[in-house]
Amino acid sequence: MAVVQSAGALASIEPSWWPIRRHGSLHFYNQYHYDYATIYRTQPNVRTCVEFLARNIAQLGLHVFRRVSDTDRERLTDHPLARALGQPLPAEYKVTRYRLMESLMADLGTYYNAYWLKVRVENAQLGLLRIPPQYMEVKGGLVPTSYRLHLMGQEQREIPAGDVVHFRGHNPESAITGLSPLETLRRVLAEEHAAGEYREGFWQNAARMHGIIERPAEAPEWSTPARERFKAEFEALYAGSEQSGKTAILEEGMTWRPVTFNAQESEYLAGRKLTREECARAYHIPLPMVGILDHATFSNIKEQHKHLYQDSLGPWLAMIEDDIELQLLPEFEGTQGVYVEFNIEEKLQGSFEEQTEAIQRAVGRPWMTANEARARMNMPRMDGDADALVTPLNVLVGGQASPQDIVQSAQRTDRQLVPEQKHQLQKGLGLDTHQPELRARHEQKWVEVLVSHYRRQEAAIVSRVPKAAKSDIGGVWWDDERWDRELGEDLLRLNRLTAMEWANEFAGRLEAEVSEERMLPWLEEHSRIQATYLNAYTRDEVTGALREPEPLDAVRDVFARAISVWAAREAVSGVTAALNFGAHEAANAGGLRTKTWRVNSGNPRDSHAAQNGMKIDIRQTFPNGQRWPGDPAAGAEENANCMCSVEFGG
Repeated sequence: MAVVQSAGALASIEPSWWPIRRHGSLHFYNQYHYDYATIYRTQPNVRTCVEFLARNIAQLGLHVFRRVSDTDRERLTDHPLARALGQPLPAEYKVTRYRLMESLMADLGTYYNAYWLKVRVENAQLGLLRIPPQYMEVKGGLVPTSYRLHLMGQEQREIPAGDVVHFRGHNPESAITGLSPLETLRRVLAEEHAAGEYREGFWQNAARMHGIIERPAEAPEWSTPARERFKAEFEALYAGSEQSGKTAILEEGMTWRPVTFNAQESEYLAGRKLTREECARAYHIPLPMVGILDHATFSNIKEQHKHLYQDSLGPWLAMIEDDIELQLLPEFEGTQGVYVEFNIEEKLQGSFEEQTEAIQRAVGRPWMTANEARARMNMPRMDGDADALVTPLNVLVGGQASPQDIVQSAQRTDRQLVPEQKHQLQKGLGLDTHQPELRARHEQKWVEVLVSHYRRQEAAIVSRVPKAAKSDIGGVWWDDERWDRELGEDLLRLNRLTAMEWANEFAGRLEAEVSEERMLPWLEEHSRIQATYLNAYTRDEVTGALREPEPLDAVRDVFARAISVWAAREAVSGVTAALNFGAHEAANAGGLRTKTWRVNSGNPRDSHAAQNGMKIDIRQTFPNGQRWPGDPAAGAEENANCMCSVEFGG
């Protein structure tokens, strides 16, 4: 295999390289041909799309794995291929993995061809040198047979096919080179180029007036010297930035008739937008990702971010992975079962809360030790059992799949207290309303219902938002009666479901009975007040948005926050109030005499933290004015995002 023998040989190609031939160009309206590199340099929309792809792919880690079995794989950090990709060339050549991958994708986006030259560097290790596509000529028919490198000041160098890693896309006219996407964009780019030249010429001429000077029909014939003299004097007086704003004075009898294209006729702004959109479509990039936000919302941008790494970048990544495995991996020993893979999971993973919830459900038990959790928070290690994985008593490996199964089975089976539990109650050890898994299920249902309500409001209101800012919501048709009625009915169903879940749970354990009919009046009034408060808050936010310079976008942002933030926040508060009310009713019916406030949040309110562990008579009120956590009697300041619970004792 022909290679450059040493790092010193690499230095011999450091002088400036100049291509002696063009391998790709576009023909524009002015009869000039522009090579692809010039188009990349001068067309901002092309560069935006190509750099977007290059930067996002270069950011992804490229890992090397060995497939041990269908269910097991091993990451190879010391494999020669991993080292070659991690540091393509010695440090003095200043080529990092990021720069190598960025230039690879930029070449593919511009030329649909990219080349790496395999070179031998220090200690006979394999290095990877990027060759600009305009310097490389591919030889062959149906398959590449060799390559020719063109360098100014040096002879053309023939390179065997095995010494080049050639990435290429599809070309209907050639089996050995790819067809640049710029060819497909030829007409759109030509229009953008012509519009740019027109705009540049306009500003170069600054205040020059575009029009025709008319002389009276009875005026004597102008001689050529006189006409040229008048033209030169007129342009000298009224053209150029320093002449801007001057009033033209014509000779006797002359009139001025302006001739120009207006904005509607030239469609200048629409043309520029079309170029950006067509470039993005040619590279299969979601429009909001390159700054086209006409139809972007909080939710669809989040989904299009996933679409970007699944459908837009996914095919590019698969092509690069396959070419590396085919053309580069055979250079090394021990390649059985070895493959490369971009670390796309890092970009697709959700928030930390979403990840932990999904893993918890998949594993069925805690999956981190105390020291692993402390390491994530940059805290020092602990001794003792901090390296042991805790398994809750209600989770049996091979017995129950997850804590959720325990909760559900408890709802289907006997709810009675065993004698030991009754004895605990008699000794003052109470029943706590804090049941995280059951609570999570109810919060999820609350979020779904609230999101549905906000989406109905958004659909009814956004279409009526005026284009100009307004000071009130009257013209947007806010129907208090409708929204309060609909949301009140939704909240009543949720409150009844949550309150009765905890009431029946506690009543069953205490061998007591609870009456839903007795609880219903409080639930109805509570739901009515909740609906009025939540809708009033939304109305105030929409009213404020209507005063913004762009009211439509501002109103859309209001509902985006309602769907993504408010619904979850309101679900926490609503579930806390309903479950503690239901448990309080059951505890009363079961004859329990005390209640103790319990804080479950890592950052509680000062008033809640002050009464954490406080035990009072079940008929009394806590110092903050609440009978139980979530009691609406204390107002929203005491209830928002509250996750406290109450423990009832005998």
